[in-house]
Amino acid sequence: MKKLRQNLRVVTALLLSLLIVAGTYCFYSVTTCGGRWFATSTNTRLASQKKQVVAGDIADRTGLVLACTVDGKRTYPRYTGLRKAVAHVVGDNRGFVSHGAETFMASYLLGFKASATERAKQLFSGGETRGDDIALTIDAELCAYASSLITPFVGGAVVVINYKTGEILCSTSWPSFDPRNMTAALNASSGEASLLNRATQGMYSPGSTFKIVTMASALSNFSDAQTRLFNCTGRLDVVNTTVTEAGGAVHGQNTLQTAFAKSCNSAFSTLAMELGASRLRWTASDFGFNENFLFSDLIVYNSVFPSGRLSKDQLAWNGIGQGTVQVTPLHMAMIAGAIGNGGNMMEPRLLLSATGAQGNVRALPGARVYKRCCNETVAAAVKDAMIECVQSGTGKQAQIKGYTVAGKTGSAETSDNKSVRTDAWFAGFVDDPEHPLAIAVVLEKGGSGGTVAAPIAQRVLNRAIKMGY
Repeated sequence: MKKLRQNLRVVTALLLSLLIVAGTYCFYSVTTCGGRWFATSTNTRLASQKKQVVAGDIADRTGLVLACTVDGKRTYPRYTGLRKAVAHVVGDNRGFVSHGAETFMASYLLGFKASATERAKQLFSGGETRGDDIALTIDAELCAYASSLITPFVGGAVVVINYKTGEILCSTSWPSFDPRNMTAALNASSGEASLLNRATQGMYSPGSTFKIVTMASALSNFSDAQTRLFNCTGRLDVVNTTVTEAGGAVHGQNTLQTAFAKSCNSAFSTLAMELGASRLRWTASDFGFNENFLFSDLIVYNSVFPSGRLSKDQLAWNGIGQGTVQVTPLHMAMIAGAIGNGGNMMEPRLLLSATGAQGNVRALPGARVYKRCCNETVAAAVKDAMIECVQSGTGKQAQIKGYTVAGKTGSAETSDNKSVRTDAWFAGFVDDPEHPLAIAVVLEKGGSGGTVAAPIAQRVLNRAIKMGY
């Protein structure tokens, strides 16, 4: 009998433990993912609410209305180029683009955030029941300008953020769709490709832009990293692979900073192999790789640095952003911004404000540090290398007269036999407290990052500065 009571206590303790674990997980899931579950297009409450509530307006940070309801019908800007430039950020009222503001911020737009008192006032006023108006952090004009620069390419994206506040000032993806004609978008030969927001969902090999992370890892782990000399002969034989330089270049002897500016693959593959998988992966995780991004304003796909043991061949390639490393353009802009911000990565923000039907301020989100990526000393050293890259290295075409631009180019291979043109990359920032702008540009099959992506980054950043950002 005594043994039976002991067994019952053990079973009871186990059951209580399981209930606590299940309850904790449920609480965590609801608090972190509840908004994502609510915002799915399959949520029947959204469909029902749309029949009873007039959806609020969506505007950009300047007040330009990007979506509103007129005579019971959702309408979008008059100009086709503008509509397409912001289409992925705004979304569509039928929920085909579930990550757009129309769906992801439906809790505001459809009045779910309104208090009982506010609902009662609307009801007794005799007017229409209306949801909240929201203002986004983007500048639609800047988005349209950036979009016009990337439309000649197969695909791509441009993202500009304020690296001090995390505000997304520009986010545009190509190919795009027209929210006024979703039937055409769904029936297009490109299928769902036009509905994919490449800025936040596009998973790309970062190419040499990943050398920002590899350099930060080397500086964090090797006390002599900055004084080392690397001798580049144009190729590095590893075990079963050979790492070569872009265009067959031979860089000769260089310091770490100069090797970065010249984008020397041999130097950074060597560093990656010496660092080993654990240390390089640890630094990558410090910069946000392999993390589940659960941002409040938007959904961003998780960037990947390979797990498990890596061979020297794999390390040599992953250390220069090839192999199986994958990143989204927004995350790459966040990484560049973190270097400009002394090692602090800000949480990206898309919601500028939400205003109730009675004019009351519903939400006014503030800046928040997402994580500390590296210390200030490491950030300063990487920043110096990025500045040299633009001043005298592969990123010279990103220079802006009167301003200091820091950056890193990338030309990411997308095929094993080089039969497909590389994706062109540029990630960088303006080193100016009055214009804390970070940018990422990716152009699918664009070719050289230095000659194709860098000039586009220069034009977009220059326009943003002239606009006062």
